[in-house]
This record gives sequence, structure tokens and C-alpha cells, in this order.
Amino acid sequence: MTSPRRSKAKADLDVAQAAALFAVPVRAHMLLALRGGQRCSAGGLAAAAGVSPSTASSHLAYLLDCGLLTVERHGRKRLFRLAGPQVEEALEALRLLAGLARAADGRE
Repeated sequence: MTSPRRSKAKADLDVAQAAALFAVPVRAHMLLALRGGQRCSAGGLAAAAGVSPSTASSHLAYLLDCGLLTVERHGRKRLFRLAGPQVEEALEALRLLAGLARAADGRE
């Protein structure tokens, strides 16, 4: 039987791991570019994040593996999109928290 303390520690770790998926600025730029049901190519997401296509490719593979993105194939072209509304909701919640943190620090 799992103790309540151990369950809470696991839940805290899960929250931290989930937040870390969004913590890398390149990934955050890519994810934010896909809000509102947008679909975008790897090259477009590389440009949005200001990185090379090879750098974008590794981040996109990671985001796909983590289940935050899906990809649609249209011939040779691959278009990425957020995996679902819950991903967009998480992004928006993090944007709101970031604004609160900036305001508390006097940066806004």
C-alpha cells in the first residue's frame, strides 16, 4: 500500500516533470505558435523559435514523444499541431502564471 506522503511526493514530481516540458524556451515558442488550432511545418516552427531546422527537429521529436504534439502528413509535408485542447489550456495557464510572476517581481 502506498503511503499518502509517498503519493503526494509522486504527484509533485509528476507536476514538475509536466511543467519541465514547457520550460525550454525553444519548445515554448513552438507550442505557442500552434495555439488556436494552428498547424505549421517544422521549418515554420524553427523560424518561430529562432533556431535551425535540425535543432527544431530534435525538439519536435521530443514534443511528439511526450504527447504534446501530433503530426499530419500531406504528401511529403508534415504539419504539426497541439495534441488537444488540454495542451492549449496548460499553455494558457502557464502564460497567466508567468504574468503574475513578472508582476510580483516588478518586471511588468
